[in-house]
Amino acid sequence: MQKHTKSIHPTIVFVVLLLLVAPSAFFQGKNLPMWLFGAMVVTMVMTFVWTKIVLRGISVRRIILEPAKVGEPYVVRYEVKNISRWIAGFSLWIEEQQTKDSTWQKHFRKARGWIMEVGAGETVHGEAIFWPTSRGEATFQFVRITTSFPFGMVRSSKLIRQDVVVLVKPEVKVLRPSVLNAIVSSGPLGQRSNRRGRGGDDFFGLRELVGGDRLGDIAWKASARRGELVCIQRSKPALPRVRIVLDLTTPTSALNWESDLRKLEEDAISLCASLVVEAVRQEQEVALSVLGFSIQGVDSFHSSQRHVSRLLSSLARIQLDNTREPIQLRALASMKQSGLVVIRPDRSEPIRSIKDAWYFTASQFKELQRSAERSVSA
Repeated sequence: MQKHTKSIHPTIVFVVLLLLVAPSAFFQGKNLPMWLFGAMVVTMVMTFVWTKIVLRGISVRRIILEPAKVGEPYVVRYEVKNISRWIAGFSLWIEEQQTKDSTWQKHFRKARGWIMEVGAGETVHGEAIFWPTSRGEATFQFVRITTSFPFGMVRSSKLIRQDVVVLVKPEVKVLRPSVLNAIVSSGPLGQRSNRRGRGGDDFFGLRELVGGDRLGDIAWKASARRGELVCIQRSKPALPRVRIVLDLTTPTSALNWESDLRKLEEDAISLCASLVVEAVRQEQEVALSVLGFSIQGVDSFHSSQRHVSRLLSSLARIQLDNTREPIQLRALASMKQSGLVVIRPDRSEPIRSIKDAWYFTASQFKELQRSAERSVSA
C-alpha cells in the first residue's frame, strides 16, 4: 500500500497560527505575541492589496485555432498581457467559468492553465488541455484569472468576458477496411459505383473485364495474347462513389432498444463519421445524406480532407432534441449511381426506395472496428 503526502493549504496554516497567537497577544499582553499577531495581520492585508493591484493590469484573450474532436485532447491557448509598467504578476491560474448560458461543461472535462510569471509590459502565452466528451457546439463566455501570490493565503480573481463557440466533432474510430471494400468491389452496388468515367475515344490503358462491360470495349488481340479477356480503358477511371445515409427519422423515445437511447443515436453518428473517414482513406468519393434533419452542403461527392471536415462539422451540429422531419422523396431520388450505406440507431425495416443498400445499426459499431482500436484525425 503506497502512502501519498498531501500538502496543507496555506490559509489553514495561517488560521491555526492566528488562533494560537491571538489569545497570548490579547489576554497575556506580551510584546512578542502582540508583534507576531500584528505581522500576520499586515501580511494578510498586503497579500490582499497586492493581488488586487496585480490583477488590475492583467488582461486575457482566449485563442481558438480549430474545432475539437471527441476522444482527442483539445488545447485552448490564452494570451496574457500585463499593461502595468512597474508590477509583475506571478502564479496566475486561468480557468473557464461555468455559467447558465455556457455549454462547454457539457462537452469538455474541466481544465485550467497556469502562468508562472508575466513581467511588467510583457505578453505571455499559456494553455489548458481539455478533453472532449461529447459532440456539439460548446459555448464559452467568461475566463477567470486568479492569483494568491505571494503567501497563498488570500486569493483574488478577475472575470473577463469573451464569447466564443467551439465545434466538437463526433468521435471517429478506425474501421476494418473490408467494410467498404465489399461495397465497391462486388455485387450490383459495387459495379454501379465503379462504372463511371467511361466516355471518350482516346486510349488510356487496359483493364480486366468486369460485369457490365460491352463487347465493343474488349481488346481481342490483347486478350488472345494474355489468355484472358481485357477491356480498353478509354478514359482515366473515376473514383468509386459511396453515399452514406444516416437515418434519424425515428424520434429518440420511439427507438426499439432497451439501453440508453440517446447514446445509441450518438453511436450511430460516430459510425457515420467513421465510415466517411474510412471511405476517403480508401480513395473513394463520399457524400452524406441525413434523413430527419435539414442539412445543406453535404450531398456532393468529393474525396478531399476539406470535404471530410465539412461533413464531420455537419454531423456535429445535429440537434437530437429537435423535431424529426419526414423522408423527402426528392432526397431519395438523388441516391442513385453510387454505393449506398444506410445507418440507423436501431433495427427497423429497410427504406422502400433503397432496399438494395447496405444497412448497419449503432449496435454493430464495435464489431466493425479494428481489433487494435485507436482514434484517427479527420
